[in-house]
Amino acid sequence: MHHRGDNRMLATRLDPAESRHPANLQSRSIEPFLPELRERIRFLVETAVANQSTISVTELRSLMPENRFPSDRVLKQFLVTDERLSRLVAEIKGELTLRGREGLANDRRAQRLLAHDRLSQADDFLRSLGKMCPWIELAGISGSTAYAGAKPEDDIDFFLVTRPRRLWISLLLAMTTARIRRIRARNSPILCFNRLVERNNCIQTFRESREPLFAREALNLVVLRGNRLYRRLLASAPWMGTAFPEMFARRLREAYEEDEPGRGRGLALGSLANAAAFLFLAPYLWMGGTVRNVRLQRAGRDRERFRTVVRPELYATESILYEELREKYRKVFA
Repeated sequence: MHHRGDNRMLATRLDPAESRHPANLQSRSIEPFLPELRERIRFLVETAVANQSTISVTELRSLMPENRFPSDRVLKQFLVTDERLSRLVAEIKGELTLRGREGLANDRRAQRLLAHDRLSQADDFLRSLGKMCPWIELAGISGSTAYAGAKPEDDIDFFLVTRPRRLWISLLLAMTTARIRRIRARNSPILCFNRLVERNNCIQTFRESREPLFAREALNLVVLRGNRLYRRLLASAPWMGTAFPEMFARRLREAYEEDEPGRGRGLALGSLANAAAFLFLAPYLWMGGTVRNVRLQRAGRDRERFRTVVRPELYATESILYEELREKYRKVFA
């Protein structure tokens, strides 16, 4: 987001009068920016509620333009004193929700605990997968688990980055391993591999994309393997710091953590195996997606239908709901 001058930003240092009178946050210096601030806050809280969750004050502040709210306390004061937002948003023990949906704040602790358990399960799965696929250079968790809003019916969504010509053999082995685990423990959550990408394609996407929703998802990714590559990806995408300056800076700092040592090159004749896996999986996944979309349409759940992207260097599934959310992010964070 482009900012035109410091006169539109909330001062980082509040004078004593401002500290004593929160209403002064809506001073003349930020008055031109208030409509945009209100819209961003409204959208983020409503999006969380639409997903049967809440958003914490700390997370909301990290998604605000730079220096608008120097602390959580200042943001809370703004929400209480702003005439429009105070009628819309309720704050309960650091969680923000819509008025009338306060019960969601009581559910958030259980969602966070479940998300923690899901991350442990994902980490255990990756230990097994990593022995077969040492060429997976980055493994992260997205979706409700990454947002600490996991619910019992939710899948665990994986984002995997592989070396060139190793994507499809990775997906085949991941799906096979996940299926075996599911047979052994039917009550375990479904493991969903909804985005796999080769390293070079991933680097290009991070560098060239200007999608606010992509930035939010990338910055919210829980990286279980590949911090070194993750930091490289973030460093190649300074545009994310324009949309979400505080979250971008924090994730860039955190990604300094060292990775596990590599385990060698792995499967011999990997390129040939990858090509064979592509020839087998591509039509299967495309046809499976088509059948599922027909079923969803017949059930009157059109917006849950998704498109399946199948390319040698990329596999992804994106629902119509996701496309709608992407368009909303474009409007709010333009």
